[in-house]
Amino acid sequence: MTSSDLPNGRLDTRFQPIFVWMKLLGISLTENHRQFCGIYDGLMFSLTLASNIASMTLMLFESERPKQQDRSITSYTFAQILYIENLNFIILVIGVHSMLLCQTRHRWKKLWATLQDVEVQLNSKILNRSFLITLLFIPEVIMIVLVVPLDIVGLPQYQQFVEFFSCASKIYPVSGMILFCLCGWIASDLLHLILEELDEKRERPDLICLKALKKRYRQICQLIDDINQCFGSVILILITYMMASVVMVCFVAAVEFQHYDWVAVPWLYIRDLVLLIQHIINLGAITYIPHTIKIQHEKIQLALGRIEIADRNNSSRQEELEFLKWDVSQSNVEVTAAGLFDITPRLFPKVS
Repeated sequence: MTSSDLPNGRLDTRFQPIFVWMKLLGISLTENHRQFCGIYDGLMFSLTLASNIASMTLMLFESERPKQQDRSITSYTFAQILYIENLNFIILVIGVHSMLLCQTRHRWKKLWATLQDVEVQLNSKILNRSFLITLLFIPEVIMIVLVVPLDIVGLPQYQQFVEFFSCASKIYPVSGMILFCLCGWIASDLLHLILEELDEKRERPDLICLKALKKRYRQICQLIDDINQCFGSVILILITYMMASVVMVCFVAAVEFQHYDWVAVPWLYIRDLVLLIQHIINLGAITYIPHTIKIQHEKIQLALGRIEIADRNNSSRQEELEFLKWDVSQSNVEVTAAGLFDITPRLFPKVS
């Protein structure tokens, strides 16, 4: 997948930074040097797997919190919450890393082909807006850099080594989330272009090329379907992790506030605060784009419903318009978590 594969290389140029980044992480989104990349991908996954299993094993024998004279902090409930929190994290990084490897080999190629098909619809504004999504890497990486030292402070040196790689492996879920947002944002903007065209030509519907509009709409639907196929499992793991982690971080922070002197161990509170902020931002990013796609599609339905063909004698065009309206109304243009549930902001109050 090089710039020569595209009509003008614009799409490839926007995706090139994340292609390179994912390749460094052992997730090859291109087909160059597949044999070498396969070995490197396997080694990076083995590092993620080994470091997180070792982290969980060490946690069974080593305390993650400083010792205090008040032994009530080591209650059974609190200890179990810490174990579950760590297990939740391990499932996240190993699950997402393995899903990214699977979708790279089986589903990304199809999604990329669909992106190439819709590339002719993209303008510089959409490409620039989508490129800004990659800037989410900056605060995400900063938060990971802040959390890693706070997670390993006070631990034995050998455990610090293991925990460093374990905590750093969170870059895989973050990278998968960014890639999902990048593709989802393009789909959302393409729907917005159709909506703008319908609004501009509402007074003169004869100027609307229904065949071209239908083709563009079906391509966008295919793009959203490919996004679901490619990222559905990744998003399901991410949402499950973050919602569970928010509850556990709040509980842990409440217990720490009762039993720890924040002056003596301030990193505990800083770590919990950084994690809570990160989860809220990520949940907002994951839900905003699917919600926007759903809203744009509903607006397109309403805009099509207001369009009427002035020439009643043109039965073929009238039938074409009615069929397009029916097609749009019957289409299920929604981003889901592995097909289990729709991703909307309303989901979280119901579950929590």
